[in-house]
Amino acid sequence: MNTSSGKTALITGASSGIGYELTRCFAQDGHNVVMVANHEDKLQQAAQQIRTEFPLVTIQTVSVDLSRDGAADRLYSEVQDKGFQVDFLVNNAGFGEKGPFLENELDKELALIHLNVITLVTLTKRYLREMVSRGSGKILQVSSVAAFLPHPLLAVYAATKSFVLSFSESLQNEIKDTPVTITVLCPPPTETNFFEVANMENSKIANSSQVQAADEVAKAGYEGLLKGDARVLPTFVAKMYAAQGITLPDSVNAAIVHKQLEDVKK
Repeated sequence: MNTSSGKTALITGASSGIGYELTRCFAQDGHNVVMVANHEDKLQQAAQQIRTEFPLVTIQTVSVDLSRDGAADRLYSEVQDKGFQVDFLVNNAGFGEKGPFLENELDKELALIHLNVITLVTLTKRYLREMVSRGSGKILQVSSVAAFLPHPLLAVYAATKSFVLSFSESLQNEIKDTPVTITVLCPPPTETNFFEVANMENSKIANSSQVQAADEVAKAGYEGLLKGDARVLPTFVAKMYAAQGITLPDSVNAAIVHKQLEDVKK
């Protein structure tokens, strides 16, 4: 299908990786999309690619650094001013920072917490209220398989993703008597720019067969969102991580993950 449905998806972190592939999923089904990302040039390039592929849908862009104070509310106001009703909210934007907690820069970790947690909570609050009030809408929260395991060398990132999972599944219960649904996508290591931003290009896990294709992860998340699934573990690798978190002691999981996050020896 390639005709506009009149429904609109707001997707953060939409210029690359899972966010970009989710944008393609929505556009392919005729939904209009507000693509949100930090870097204007990359965002416009990605938006033009979507417009070329799906010329009958409306693609809007908002360039904003959602790791900054007040940025989520500014985004919300700008989308309101444009007159869009957001039928689908996709909280995808996020980043990580690899390294020992004692050595990592605090400012970067606080920005990470702001983007991965505070922005997600703010946008969820604003749009969930609207959706419940009108009796329609769906939210996709992008967590991670890191939510299920302790992650030495990615301690702050993994903690934020555990928050996303717990927060979202708590809200699922709170709104269970409404038509609105919240779906949590828990991707495994995926082919995105995450490894580069997190300084993980040389890690064992980034160079392993566990890394999955972004389009496959996005498609599973999109289909789960439409069905109203509570949780999406999009690949066998993702299911393996979740099972590992349940079956092995945290101390053992921490040791395993620490090894995976170490750099490949040259």
